[in-house]
Amino acid sequence: MKKNGHFLSLLLAVLCLSASAAWSHPTVVIDAGHGGHDRGGVPGDRYAEKTYTLDVAKRLRNDLRSSGYRVIMTRDGDYFVGLGGRCSVANSQRNAIFMCIHFNSAPREGASGIETYYYTRQSAGLAAAVHSRLVRAAGTEDRHVRTRGYYVLRYTRVPAVLAECGFLTNRSEGARIAGSGAYRQRLADALASAIRSRY
Repeated sequence: MKKNGHFLSLLLAVLCLSASAAWSHPTVVIDAGHGGHDRGGVPGDRYAEKTYTLDVAKRLRNDLRSSGYRVIMTRDGDYFVGLGGRCSVANSQRNAIFMCIHFNSAPREGASGIETYYYTRQSAGLAAAVHSRLVRAAGTEDRHVRTRGYYVLRYTRVPAVLAECGFLTNRSEGARIAGSGAYRQRLADALASAIRSRY
Protein backbone atom coordinates (compact mmCIF):
# COMPACT_ATOMS: atom_id res chain seq x y z
CA MET A 1 0.00 0.00 0.00
CA LYS A 2 2.85 2.36 0.85
CA LYS A 3 4.36 1.81 -2.59
CA ASN A 4 1.00 2.48 -4.24
CA GLY A 5 0.51 5.60 -2.12
CA HIS A 6 3.99 6.87 -3.03
CA PHE A 7 3.32 6.20 -6.74
CA LEU A 8 0.00 8.04 -6.62
CA SER A 9 1.61 11.01 -4.86
CA LEU A 10 4.36 11.11 -7.46
CA LEU A 11 1.84 10.88 -10.30
CA LEU A 12 -0.21 13.70 -8.79
CA ALA A 13 2.90 15.89 -8.46
CA VAL A 14 3.81 15.28 -12.12
CA LEU A 15 0.27 16.11 -13.27
CA CYS A 16 0.29 19.30 -11.18
CA LEU A 17 3.63 20.36 -12.67
CA SER A 18 2.34 19.69 -16.20
CA ALA A 19 -0.81 21.69 -15.53
CA SER A 20 1.24 24.50 -14.02
CA ALA A 21 3.48 24.61 -17.11
CA ALA A 22 0.44 24.78 -19.38
CA TRP A 23 -1.15 27.55 -17.30
CA SER A 24 2.07 29.55 -17.38
CA HIS A 25 1.65 30.20 -21.10
CA PRO A 26 -0.26 33.38 -21.88
CA THR A 27 -3.28 33.26 -24.14
CA VAL A 28 -2.17 34.35 -27.60
CA VAL A 29 -4.64 36.64 -29.35
CA ILE A 30 -3.89 36.50 -33.08
CA ASP A 31 -5.18 39.42 -35.09
CA ALA A 32 -5.37 38.87 -38.86
CA GLY A 33 -5.40 42.37 -40.34
CA HIS A 34 -8.32 43.68 -42.43
CA GLY A 35 -11.18 41.41 -43.59
CA GLY A 36 -14.61 41.64 -45.21
CA HIS A 37 -15.07 44.90 -47.10
CA ASP A 38 -11.62 46.06 -45.88
CA ARG A 39 -9.31 44.47 -48.43
CA GLY A 40 -6.13 46.05 -47.06
CA GLY A 41 -3.23 47.42 -49.06
CA VAL A 42 -3.63 50.23 -51.57
CA PRO A 43 -6.10 50.57 -54.45
CA GLY A 44 -5.05 48.51 -57.45
CA ASP A 45 -3.01 45.94 -55.51
CA ARG A 46 -2.75 42.60 -57.29
CA TYR A 47 -3.20 40.74 -54.02
CA ALA A 48 -5.80 41.23 -51.27
CA GLU A 49 -3.90 41.65 -48.02
CA LYS A 50 -6.81 40.30 -45.95
CA THR A 51 -6.43 36.86 -47.60
CA TYR A 52 -2.80 36.38 -46.63
CA THR A 53 -3.02 37.84 -43.14
CA LEU A 54 -5.74 35.29 -42.37
CA ASP A 55 -3.78 32.44 -43.92
CA VAL A 56 -0.66 33.19 -41.83
CA ALA A 57 -2.82 33.74 -38.72
CA LYS A 58 -4.42 30.30 -39.09
CA ARG A 59 -1.03 28.67 -39.60
CA LEU A 60 0.29 30.44 -36.50
CA ARG A 61 -2.78 29.33 -34.51
CA ASN A 62 -2.19 25.69 -35.45
CA ASP A 63 1.51 25.94 -34.63
CA LEU A 64 0.92 27.44 -31.19
CA ARG A 65 -1.93 25.10 -30.27
CA SER A 66 0.30 22.13 -31.02
CA SER A 67 2.74 23.62 -28.48
CA GLY A 68 0.05 23.84 -25.78
CA TYR A 69 -0.93 27.50 -26.06
CA ARG A 70 -4.48 28.75 -25.76
CA VAL A 71 -5.18 30.79 -28.89
CA ILE A 72 -7.97 33.22 -29.72
CA MET A 73 -8.46 34.71 -33.19
CA THR A 74 -9.96 38.18 -33.61
CA ARG A 75 -11.33 36.84 -36.89
CA ASP A 76 -11.21 33.35 -38.37
CA GLY A 77 -12.95 34.12 -41.65
CA ASP A 78 -13.36 36.83 -44.26
CA TYR A 79 -15.39 39.33 -42.26
CA PHE A 80 -14.76 42.80 -40.89
CA VAL A 81 -13.80 43.48 -37.26
CA GLY A 82 -13.31 47.08 -36.14
CA LEU A 83 -10.13 48.21 -34.43
CA GLY A 84 -11.89 48.66 -31.09
CA GLY A 85 -13.29 45.14 -31.31
CA ARG A 86 -9.83 43.71 -31.92
CA CYS A 87 -8.47 45.47 -28.83
CA SER A 88 -11.47 44.35 -26.75
CA VAL A 89 -10.75 40.70 -27.51
CA ALA A 90 -7.20 41.06 -26.17
CA ASN A 91 -8.19 43.23 -23.20
CA SER A 92 -10.82 40.71 -22.09
CA GLN A 93 -8.13 38.09 -21.40
CA ARG A 94 -6.45 37.95 -17.98
CA ASN A 95 -3.02 36.78 -19.19
CA ALA A 96 -2.50 37.41 -22.87
CA ILE A 97 -0.32 38.75 -25.65
CA PHE A 98 -1.52 40.27 -28.91
CA MET A 99 0.05 39.36 -32.26
CA CYS A 100 -1.20 41.47 -35.16
CA ILE A 101 -0.35 40.24 -38.67
CA HIS A 102 -0.18 42.50 -41.72
CA PHE A 103 1.48 42.75 -45.11
CA ASN A 104 2.87 46.00 -46.40
CA SER A 105 2.27 48.10 -49.50
CA ALA A 106 3.93 51.15 -51.01
CA PRO A 107 3.63 53.40 -54.08
CA ARG A 108 7.20 52.43 -54.95
CA GLU A 109 7.24 48.87 -56.29
CA GLY A 110 10.87 48.39 -55.22
CA ALA A 111 10.03 48.69 -51.50
CA SER A 112 10.54 45.35 -49.75
CA GLY A 113 11.30 43.82 -46.39
CA ILE A 114 10.09 43.30 -42.84
CA GLU A 115 8.94 45.97 -40.37
CA THR A 116 7.84 45.28 -36.80
CA TYR A 117 6.00 47.73 -34.56
CA TYR A 118 5.26 48.10 -30.85
CA TYR A 119 4.11 50.92 -28.59
CA THR A 120 4.71 50.15 -24.92
CA ARG A 121 7.90 49.11 -23.14
CA GLN A 122 6.31 45.79 -22.09
CA SER A 123 6.08 44.88 -25.79
CA ALA A 124 9.68 45.68 -26.79
CA GLY A 125 11.18 42.26 -26.08
CA LEU A 126 8.51 40.41 -28.04
CA ALA A 127 8.85 42.88 -30.92
CA ALA A 128 12.61 42.27 -31.10
CA ALA A 129 12.14 38.49 -31.04
CA VAL A 130 9.45 38.62 -33.73
CA HIS A 131 11.49 40.89 -35.97
CA SER A 132 14.76 38.97 -35.88
CA ARG A 133 13.06 35.67 -36.66
CA LEU A 134 10.88 37.09 -39.43
CA VAL A 135 13.85 38.72 -41.16
CA ARG A 136 15.77 35.44 -40.98
CA ALA A 137 12.82 33.40 -42.27
CA ALA A 138 11.96 35.81 -45.09
CA GLY A 139 15.54 36.42 -46.22
CA THR A 140 14.59 39.94 -47.21
CA GLU A 141 15.44 43.51 -46.19
CA ASP A 142 15.53 44.41 -42.51
CA ARG A 143 13.43 47.56 -42.19
CA HIS A 144 13.85 47.58 -38.40
CA VAL A 145 11.74 47.52 -35.27
CA ARG A 146 9.83 50.76 -34.80
CA THR A 147 7.69 52.40 -32.14
CA ARG A 148 4.33 53.67 -33.43
CA GLY A 149 1.02 54.55 -31.84
CA TYR A 150 -1.16 52.44 -34.13
CA TYR A 151 -4.63 52.01 -32.64
CA VAL A 152 -4.34 48.30 -31.91
CA LEU A 153 -1.00 48.84 -30.19
CA ARG A 154 -2.01 51.93 -28.27
CA TYR A 155 -5.33 50.63 -26.92
CA THR A 156 -4.34 47.05 -26.17
CA ARG A 157 -3.33 46.70 -22.52
CA VAL A 158 -1.32 43.50 -22.98
CA PRO A 159 2.06 43.07 -24.73
CA ALA A 160 1.22 43.82 -28.37
CA VAL A 161 3.21 43.61 -31.60
CA LEU A 162 2.27 44.39 -35.20
CA ALA A 163 4.32 42.58 -37.85
CA GLU A 164 4.45 43.76 -41.46
CA CYS A 165 5.51 40.48 -43.06
CA GLY A 166 6.60 41.78 -46.47
CA PHE A 167 5.40 43.97 -49.34
CA LEU A 168 2.59 42.69 -51.53
CA THR A 169 3.31 45.60 -53.88
CA ASN A 170 6.83 44.33 -54.56
CA ARG A 171 6.71 42.11 -57.64
CA SER A 172 8.94 39.29 -56.38
CA GLU A 173 8.03 39.53 -52.68
CA GLY A 174 4.32 39.75 -53.43
CA ALA A 175 4.47 36.75 -55.75
CA ARG A 176 6.31 34.74 -53.09
CA ILE A 177 3.77 35.64 -50.37
CA ALA A 178 0.76 34.98 -52.59
CA GLY A 179 2.11 31.96 -54.45
CA SER A 180 3.79 29.84 -51.81
CA GLY A 181 2.01 28.20 -48.90
CA ALA A 182 5.40 26.90 -47.76
CA TYR A 183 6.70 30.48 -47.56
CA ARG A 184 3.66 31.61 -45.54
CA GLN A 185 4.25 28.65 -43.24
CA ARG A 186 7.84 29.84 -42.73
CA LEU A 187 6.50 33.22 -41.66
CA ALA A 188 4.04 31.59 -39.24
CA ASP A 189 6.78 29.35 -37.84
CA ALA A 190 8.98 32.39 -37.25
CA LEU A 191 6.19 34.15 -35.35
CA ALA A 192 5.54 31.03 -33.26
CA SER A 193 9.24 30.63 -32.50
CA ALA A 194 9.42 34.24 -31.30
CA ILE A 195 6.43 33.77 -29.00
CA ARG A 196 7.81 30.52 -27.58
CA SER A 197 11.16 32.21 -26.95
CA ARG A 198 9.55 34.88 -24.76
CA TYR A 199 6.68 32.97 -23.12
